[in-house]
Amino acid sequence: MSKLKIFLVLLMCSACFAIPFKVETVREGSGDSIRAGQLIRVHYKSYVYLDSVRILAEKARLADSLRIADSLRLANDFNSDQVAGVTKVGTTALLDKSAKSKKKKSKEESKAPVDTVAQVPAVDSAAAPMTFVDSIAPASSDSRFKLFSESYPGGEPLEFTLGVGLVIQGWEKGLVGMKPGEIRKLYVPYQMGYGENSLEGVPEYSDLFFIVELVSADPPMEPDVFPKNVEGLKWREAAKGLKIYDEKVGGGKPAVVGSVLKTHYTGWLLSGRKFGSSKDMGKPLQVVMGAGKMIKGWEVGLEGMREGGVRWFRVSPAMGYGATAYSMIPSNSTLVFRVELVSSEVDEAVVANMDFFPDTTALTFENGPEGLRYAVIKQGEGEPAQKGNVAKVHYTGWLTNGYKFDSSRDRGQAFAFTLGAGRVIRGWELGVQGMLPGEKRILVVPPGLGYGARGAGPIPGGSTLIFAVEYLGE
Repeated sequence: MSKLKIFLVLLMCSACFAIPFKVETVREGSGDSIRAGQLIRVHYKSYVYLDSVRILAEKARLADSLRIADSLRLANDFNSDQVAGVTKVGTTALLDKSAKSKKKKSKEESKAPVDTVAQVPAVDSAAAPMTFVDSIAPASSDSRFKLFSESYPGGEPLEFTLGVGLVIQGWEKGLVGMKPGEIRKLYVPYQMGYGENSLEGVPEYSDLFFIVELVSADPPMEPDVFPKNVEGLKWREAAKGLKIYDEKVGGGKPAVVGSVLKTHYTGWLLSGRKFGSSKDMGKPLQVVMGAGKMIKGWEVGLEGMREGGVRWFRVSPAMGYGATAYSMIPSNSTLVFRVELVSSEVDEAVVANMDFFPDTTALTFENGPEGLRYAVIKQGEGEPAQKGNVAKVHYTGWLTNGYKFDSSRDRGQAFAFTLGAGRVIRGWELGVQGMLPGEKRILVVPPGLGYGARGAGPIPGGSTLIFAVEYLGE
């Protein structure tokens, strides 16, 4: 390799690492240092470090120079007067010509500059007194930095769990060890930022600069431990395929259908391999009891729990994820959960817009045509739905084991169809006809009026279906 090429390679390598990752503490904090797994809140100012744009241009220029150097080496090796379009041109002159060409092109492009970074409105200094963060922030006249995002004007800090991949690598590494009240400056190379991706206000391959203030941090959570002898727990059968064990009986509000529950949990395979935990995220999981968003083992297992209680679930595949495999959960896995009920609150607004799996033994059913059964659970008024009408409904559908397979309420959008047009299952054609606006029915649809022996999607063949249907009118 020629001396020229070695020099250019070394120069290019130095350019590649011209923006090193750097952390600088500008104000000390107090309290405990934060670590991965904690839920934290930060204020920040985010800048594109515009010197990186010039560095990228320099990298491109050096790459061109390397290609030219290769051409010259070939010319010398073969003693040719014309190789790769170069005819008896000295190395210095050729590189100088390339540099002048780049410089000329740069001048032409500078005639019509394009601002690729979102403009940030100027702040009236009289209306907003300068804060400590403002005093350490780059001046607006400093052309090396361009502000693209900040949390201070909105007043609400950004909340996230550190160490679980919710923020860029530069933050994951640069924030560890901070204490509440501490302020740091982070210089982040593009490889630890957004890489080759571009965002609004952030061109691709942008090096970044941040000022980050740690506002607060929740205490780190002690991880749950898988029992040494899981079979030795005092299990009792709560339902077929579900066993539970109460480690601690709570004394607060109960978990009832319609309750908004906050729970801390850890889940393991029966082998003891952990596949998920709310404690790793630093905050509890929020679920609605009876909404059909949880596996059946949880829906049944939470029944009877009270705030402050800790319960273990042993969930068979039929009450868990069945034959479906996930990244950390093989198909047909038996699962073990430790669940702590942090709070249980009934939200009337949530309840009003939900359908709950009905206790069919407590309802009075009418026998409809062709084997359909239905119960009116809310009366309506007005003109009944007839063939040819465009019926608008909200609905939720379950299998007889309580598994919810579909719901318009989850989508927040009513479903419309023409009665008698054959666009829905036969059970719906028969069950919706005659309903009054505002009326709500529970339909029990035998397989012959549903999806028959073939099934559909998550509905096995031969399934009897249960629907809650509210007719909203035309």
